[in-house]
Amino acid sequence: MNYTPKRWIRLGLGAALIGTAGLAACGGEGGEAGEAAMTAPGEAAAYGEGGEMGEGEGGEGGEGVAALDPALLLPVDQRAAMISSEVTVATALARAGQLDDAAEHLRIAMDDIKPGGLTRLVEQGFDPDLIETAEAALSSGAAPEDIDASLAAAQANVTELQANAGGDPVELVVFLMKRCENAYRAGVSFSNEIDDPILYQKSYGYAVAAQQAANRIESADASSLQLELKMLVLMWPSSGPIEGDLPAPPSTFLSQVSRIGLELSTFE
Repeated sequence: MNYTPKRWIRLGLGAALIGTAGLAACGGEGGEAGEAAMTAPGEAAAYGEGGEMGEGEGGEGGEGVAALDPALLLPVDQRAAMISSEVTVATALARAGQLDDAAEHLRIAMDDIKPGGLTRLVEQGFDPDLIETAEAALSSGAAPEDIDASLAAAQANVTELQANAGGDPVELVVFLMKRCENAYRAGVSFSNEIDDPILYQKSYGYAVAAQQAANRIESADASSLQLELKMLVLMWPSSGPIEGDLPAPPSTFLSQVSRIGLELSTFE
């Protein structure tokens, strides 16, 4: 097995050194400091991703907010994966009857898109009306069959968006795993309590999205990575991050993240 130190460093996966986990828990969340950071500030601030990779503040179409330079926006494949992760969480929570939380994740999916970003997504096939329709169904307590249908339509559209966006699935796994770790660190305390349910739920969405991205890697060497990601997703109940769930201990979670990082380091 050939390890790639450069990719290992870029992962910023602190679980590689479990001893640093306690420091992160005590020291709070720092700035992202580029790609190698441990904790993205966007995960800590009102669940928005403001500040991630230079994106700046403010939602899509905010009054008086100038569109950002496209170079400062997340690549379309990364943004599509993030939207997909929120729809995944919303679907799981809706099936468990947690309609308010489910609706919140769809609002997050749209609120995170920065000025200038929505146009690029629409050009790749994204239909934001489907997300808004599903959010409205959840918020109004629509019939279960209507909620299911609206969420299925939103997920199908995001799947199409991801196919159109393309991208390097290995790099996408790296991106999603950093966010998964950051969200779990912020959402679950080292006393094994859920401090922030929304961030705990987001970490599940990122894990599932990373697993889906890994399944698209066309390499015979991907099987070990795919297995480790499957094991990560199994740390949540089969029904998802539902209310009353006892989270996996952070040390166990971080150990699994480190194994994923080790597998990722083998890819050039």
